[in-house]
Amino acid sequence: MKRFLHVIHYPVFGGPTNQALRLAAPLRELGWETLVLLPDEPGNSVERLRAAGVETVTLPLHRLRATPDPRVQARFAGAFADEVRAIRGLIRERGIDLVLVTGLTNPHAGFAARREGTAVTWQLVDTRPPMAMRRALMPVVTRLADSLMTTGREVARVHPGALGFGRRLVPFFPPVDLDAFADSAAKRDAARAEMGIAPDAFVVGTVGNINAQKGHEYLLRAAARAREHVPNLALRILGARTPTQARYEARLRREARLLGFDPGVVFVEPGPRVPALLPAFDLFVLTSVPRSEGIPTAVLEAMAAGLAVVTTDVGAVREAVTPDTGIVVPALRPDAIAAAIGALAGDGGRREGMAAAGRARALGAFSARQSAEAHVRAFGIAMERAARRGGGR
Repeated sequence: MKRFLHVIHYPVFGGPTNQALRLAAPLRELGWETLVLLPDEPGNSVERLRAAGVETVTLPLHRLRATPDPRVQARFAGAFADEVRAIRGLIRERGIDLVLVTGLTNPHAGFAARREGTAVTWQLVDTRPPMAMRRALMPVVTRLADSLMTTGREVARVHPGALGFGRRLVPFFPPVDLDAFADSAAKRDAARAEMGIAPDAFVVGTVGNINAQKGHEYLLRAAARAREHVPNLALRILGARTPTQARYEARLRREARLLGFDPGVVFVEPGPRVPALLPAFDLFVLTSVPRSEGIPTAVLEAMAAGLAVVTTDVGAVREAVTPDTGIVVPALRPDAIAAAIGALAGDGGRREGMAAAGRARALGAFSARQSAEAHVRAFGIAMERAARRGGGR
């Protein structure tokens, strides 16, 4: 059994931590044991991973932040060498065969792994860094990574140098627990009752942590417009609070109130219960902003739950959401989002056809096993390359 270290710099449960959780079992079946490294900061990731039986350790891990405050960046730079040394110690102590680096802007683990002679697989899972930063940091990735994984080919295309990895580039879909989202229709009434939704309401909802890249304000505005033509519309946003996004959350709640929504009802912290609550929706809507997503797991889960999807055209969502499974609209356009909501609210047959096609697509492409097999392929490429350059265990 080989062991890999999955380094994630974000303490709030999201796409990368969900990936670690969903893939631990199928990767173990394929010969790879998971150890997750998270920052020693407030957040819900450690608790959820450990509760699911995924071995998790924490260390102080600074990360680049989208702020001009020089003090924040100075703390990142000042701690970098110590944090690289700490990760090197963990690699040696735990007998790590491969390091999986998540994200472009936090390369600590890549440096640590190469200095230890350990294979490196690097993952680019979003499009959040500005292009100037991608151009500055991608040479680090191309130098340190033995293999590269991206959530969709579009994510690779917009990162200079990524397509140059050739066969060492492995695009993948985030993993979905298909069994958890099976028979969602049978859970509908219970989910609606739990969230206080009337049986005859048309429920528009999303799943996404409360942070600015999810663009929840555009969903609020679109839902308010759509409600003019869909008077029984109800809105729910399932997402964990993000400690660093308190001001954004406060603005969202104020805007919700101004638009006639009760923020105490609209915003729901789902914890691990997304599979139980998602069936309350009639339509899933993602309103993320440009420079945000790769392929959001929440969209794939909605399709697995048999929901039609409306999504903004961000990241590589078009590689997952096809015309027969949903509608892709321009980002930052509440009018376009509202029009798509209205079109599907008024056409039950079309909505049901998309829901069925989405479930079929999820079954065929989004399983945890398929995602794990893509990881094992990337790990194998990395191990072979590391062995050729004299590294790797």
